[in-house]
Amino acid sequence: MTTRRNFMKQSGLASLALLTPQLASNAFAGGGEKKYTQLRKAITSHAAMLKIPGLVATVVEDGQVTFLQTEGFADLELKMPVSRNHIFPVASLTKTFAAVTLMKYEQEGKISMDDYILDYAFLPIGLTPDRLQTPNIKIKHILSHTSEGVPGSNYIYNGNRYSFVYGVFEKMSGNTKHYEAFADEVSKHVLRPLAMKNTFPGYPSANNVIAPASVVTTYFWDREHQKFNPDKGLPNATTLFPATNLFTTVDDLVAYSLALDRNTVLTAEYYTKLTTPFVTNSGRESPYGLGWSTQRIADRQVHWHYGYGDSYAALIIRIPKEKKTFILLSNSVAASEPFFLGYGNLLNSPFAVAFFKHCINEQETILSYNGLISNKNKIQDPLLFDEVLSQALMRYYTEQNYNENKGEALALMQYLAQNDPLGFQRMDGSLIYLLEKLGNQGLKAQMDAAIKAYAPTGYFNPEMHDTIARWFDHSGNKEAARLWYHKLADSKWYGEQWPVKNACTELGKYYLGQGEKEKGRSYLWQEALYAQDDAARQITIMNSFK
Repeated sequence: MTTRRNFMKQSGLASLALLTPQLASNAFAGGGEKKYTQLRKAITSHAAMLKIPGLVATVVEDGQVTFLQTEGFADLELKMPVSRNHIFPVASLTKTFAAVTLMKYEQEGKISMDDYILDYAFLPIGLTPDRLQTPNIKIKHILSHTSEGVPGSNYIYNGNRYSFVYGVFEKMSGNTKHYEAFADEVSKHVLRPLAMKNTFPGYPSANNVIAPASVVTTYFWDREHQKFNPDKGLPNATTLFPATNLFTTVDDLVAYSLALDRNTVLTAEYYTKLTTPFVTNSGRESPYGLGWSTQRIADRQVHWHYGYGDSYAALIIRIPKEKKTFILLSNSVAASEPFFLGYGNLLNSPFAVAFFKHCINEQETILSYNGLISNKNKIQDPLLFDEVLSQALMRYYTEQNYNENKGEALALMQYLAQNDPLGFQRMDGSLIYLLEKLGNQGLKAQMDAAIKAYAPTGYFNPEMHDTIARWFDHSGNKEAARLWYHKLADSKWYGEQWPVKNACTELGKYYLGQGEKEKGRSYLWQEALYAQDDAARQITIMNSFK
């Protein structure tokens, strides 16, 4: 059995205790099994390090809730402990509901995933046909995040574009009243049939059965003053979109997951179609299906989705073959934001790692932390690289936001460089991101390996391209940096991506400085056109809510 090397600091709990001196914890373990004890300890430790005000987590096995844990407060000012009955906004978990409802239409023969988006009306929030770029975008391209560039060619997680499918719900329901169609349809096809009585299409109003007091208070972190501020704008999030704004409880999500296991919403055939990795035009398998991330971990097919807004986060992990589910809801962005789950690797999340480690692999030994890792043996466990990387991402986040765990992210990456150099030879956006942020030239060989793994794939992710450009720029290789900026600025149909606009600015300034005024002005003009499009869309969005 592989020996685990522990790098977990136990002192992290003290920092949260200062913020929440009466930290509430409630957990039960089915049969008192050790795996749940270790899972509970890991969740508590991660929540403390990330300073999450409150969260609820659960594990479902074979139709039963076998583990439930609450940490912290639903309201810091009132010192109200989180309970399993509290309602949380779940952000992009909403996408799974939109996709399930759309797939139910296809199951009933009403639509096809190959239908063109232009066959349906547009939700009037800046989603004009020019933003589609081509008339050939289909429902499946929106649901799989492959609608930018040549349709079906490239995966870029972009939740905003989910609003393009709104017209499908309007056509199916016949309800053309402003913004009601999707809420009506998801309630009709999912919420009511599954008796999800504590799930709401937007922030629950005073007219709902559940009072607004049951909704958790969510929090922004004020880095300047090192404190939490409540998100007072959350009650204004009353509109349900295909991408976001569902409010629900952990138990309602359990009912949702069980219904998917039991094929009571979708047949097994159509659930499989929903969660099969999307294959791009070039034959490359995407990390995303239709509304669900899909990934093979520890020889298991895993379906999952994350979400976060400005002040909250959520995660659902499903292993259908074993009928196991993990759900995490929190009232802080820190449970999702540090881990770049949109790149497609679930194991960037230490919460996901804890679930797999203690409830799936069921390791008998766990990591223990004594300063930094000192054991120099080669890593044998293939999941341990991901575990260390998730810890490094978490520690980099705490260093930047809380001024804690300084230098630990770098130390962990140096440990990986020495003990598992082959782990860097994979296409991993979070790995490239963290290496660039650390900016340590002692890890140049590792960054070179990560870039070499990414570059020849033909995969075009604007944020990853921008990160690589900045790495070369800061490393003094200006020529290589310009090459990557050109890949961005000269791309077609990606103008709404901020790295493309940034690349136009960088190249414009460079060429003007070189005296190539026409070329420089051309790039700056292109950036101005992109910015003008963005401004026009923002005006349309604001007018739609007047």
